[in-house]
Amino acid sequence: MAEVSSRLDNAAIHIFAITIQQKARRALRSVSLRINDNRNDIPWEHASQDAFKATFTSPLVISPSDSLNLELHSSFAPIGTPFISGKNRLVCISAQQLLHDHTNGGHQQEWKQTLDKAEVTILLSHQTGATRPGPIAGTSFDKAESVQLTPTTEDIRDICPRFRVLLIGKSGVGKSSLINKAFGVDDALVSHSAPGQAEIEKEIVSIVNQRFVLHDSRGFEPGETSNFDAVCNFILSRNLKPDLKDKLHAIWVCMATPASGSRILETGVEELFRRKKDGDFGEVPMISVFTKFDELVDREVMKLEIANSKLSKKLSDREVFESARQNANKAFEGECVVPFQTSSNVRIPYKAVSTQPGYETTLTDLIEITFKNVQQHVSPEAAVSTAIAQKPNSAVKIEGCIAVGKLRYWRSLASSVNFPGKTLKACLDVIHTDIIEVWNLNDPKLNLKSKEFKALMSNLVEESVQGKVPSSPNKGLATSVPILAAIAGIVGALSGPAAPIVIPIVGAFVFAKWAYDVYRASRSNLEHLMAYIIDLTLVMQNIFWLADAADGTHPTTRRLIKLAFRAYSESDTNGKVHVLIQEHVKQAKPFIPGGQDATLEAIEDIIRQCTFTPDEMIKWRQELPPFGPGKKDEPWDLQ
Repeated sequence: MAEVSSRLDNAAIHIFAITIQQKARRALRSVSLRINDNRNDIPWEHASQDAFKATFTSPLVISPSDSLNLELHSSFAPIGTPFISGKNRLVCISAQQLLHDHTNGGHQQEWKQTLDKAEVTILLSHQTGATRPGPIAGTSFDKAESVQLTPTTEDIRDICPRFRVLLIGKSGVGKSSLINKAFGVDDALVSHSAPGQAEIEKEIVSIVNQRFVLHDSRGFEPGETSNFDAVCNFILSRNLKPDLKDKLHAIWVCMATPASGSRILETGVEELFRRKKDGDFGEVPMISVFTKFDELVDREVMKLEIANSKLSKKLSDREVFESARQNANKAFEGECVVPFQTSSNVRIPYKAVSTQPGYETTLTDLIEITFKNVQQHVSPEAAVSTAIAQKPNSAVKIEGCIAVGKLRYWRSLASSVNFPGKTLKACLDVIHTDIIEVWNLNDPKLNLKSKEFKALMSNLVEESVQGKVPSSPNKGLATSVPILAAIAGIVGALSGPAAPIVIPIVGAFVFAKWAYDVYRASRSNLEHLMAYIIDLTLVMQNIFWLADAADGTHPTTRRLIKLAFRAYSESDTNGKVHVLIQEHVKQAKPFIPGGQDATLEAIEDIIRQCTFTPDEMIKWRQELPPFGPGKKDEPWDLQ
């Protein structure tokens, strides 16, 4: 048996054709094939309404350690009619299973099984005593580069394309402005219902930000049960949906911050929280959002202004506001939080928010609470979709980038199973796409995905590896406040309306030579890939900050990107980051499957040390000089 096992381990499996026959009511729309995690672009013929077939003029060659993953895309509607009620399924077949069932050696033989309501037929043969097979010359698989790497965010989009949130609250509590600020949309695109009305089943999607879907419900009136029952039934029905994309990912229960002595919770809300406590609504996070917190602050301002008028030494307006804000926080805890927790008798996460200027941190806090609860109680994919959809919180964007990287391409970077045979440029393409997608910025000209921006980042990495970046004798990273101050100074020096942004790197917009090397397990490759991941993430943080500082919807023009790039490349942080990378690479040990991934931990640690908190970004945004898109964008290369 050991001899047979050894011989099969060295076998090469030749696949000549694959046929998929649907055995369910849904019509089969399309099929795609992955070998392990790599997508194969092969032509599928539509054999019939419920069948697809791929035939290889030269066989597709795989080894016993490989896995064939067939993605089946289907719907209830027949072919030729509009797409209705789509569903994706994944059918996985191990090469070991094919090899075990195949007994005719070099002769072709059909392998047929029904898996997840799909009959799969594979025409194959195998050769024993072979080493791990390479691609067959003369076919579309003759180069490893032809098997495209698929961005992880593309897979996440298939599973959970949008963050799905249910909004509960009476008309007038500020639901529309909350959604507008949280997801970067405008009122005209969100407010589909007449005042005081809401259709809970209706999916509200904005063309400005298509990464979230909203369900809206009016609040609960005393003695009225029909809406309460509708809300409960809706939550329960969504919990029963088989696909993550159709489930609710969070529920925001909105109520105005109550005045002193008024009732904290409506009867319907109390009952809703009780049912949540009893487990009726499953794991979907429910968060209490106390809106119009600014009105509570205004009340405290009035008190302080009366007291201030009697003082010989007057407080400044800023001092009055800051004191009023502190007093309002104390009043909120005493007048709202304690009664709220007592009456609801359940630990529901909560946050007091305002959409007025000066209260931006209340929204970033709400986003962080939501992201963490979705991450803990729903799924990693839903958490990433939350990070992508939201607009105010840069730290949550960073966490989303890390979460995506940890799913695939940042793991075991020194000996990746995804990259062998690929050029580093191909590896960078998927890494770059994943990071850009999470930030979800307004990029109408696709500047962030352009070859020029990728080349610019590759040259920054090369300059860093060669030691041509600013550095400090102190190897520890400075706190983010001095970093922001330094960047603000650099931006101020570069942001004049007549001053073009010149990148002081020769050939900056042509890919660096190292990007054309083929991936292999080496310290040099490890250093380059780590640097690209960290540099791009931190440059994107700058772009996010500058775009938000402009007007919140500032498009990512070439000028803005170059401004953010130079601010990072000339900062002391850049040099310190690469000192830490080089220290890690020198000490890096080979990755052992199942063991500690020290490189992944180092990437996370360095990025988090350089992450600006939302509070700091909001504070230092005021120090930035005014700048805008201008009438005409400038070209990439001004040398």
